[in-house]
Amino acid sequence: MSNIIRMKKISELDKLEHYLKQHKYKYDRIDELSDKRWCQRHQIIVYYPNGERAWDAICQYGSYGFEKGLLEIYGDIVDEEIDCDSVAGYLTANDVIRRLEHQRNEEVTES
Repeated sequence: MSNIIRMKKISELDKLEHYLKQHKYKYDRIDELSDKRWCQRHQIIVYYPNGERAWDAICQYGSYGFEKGLLEIYGDIVDEEIDCDSVAGYLTANDVIRRLEHQRNEEVTES
């Protein structure tokens, strides 16, 4: 008998959620599962301290990067969002975290 350890692959959304928990962001995670691949939805919605929606990260059928397990984001951490209501896709959790840290550093500098 062999001792096989089966490990669940940690998704990019899981990694991002871990960071958000560590840094005490206010957020909701939505995981709607279905046996149909195109009906599954995985999303994190992040809120400002006042409760308004700040930005979202998704990995679902049709999102930019879904087929590779990568994230699509939209909201105030997407530079292009300000000018043309755009999204950024094909991102790892580390890519998103770098954006958050850059944003945090800018806020500290402006204070």
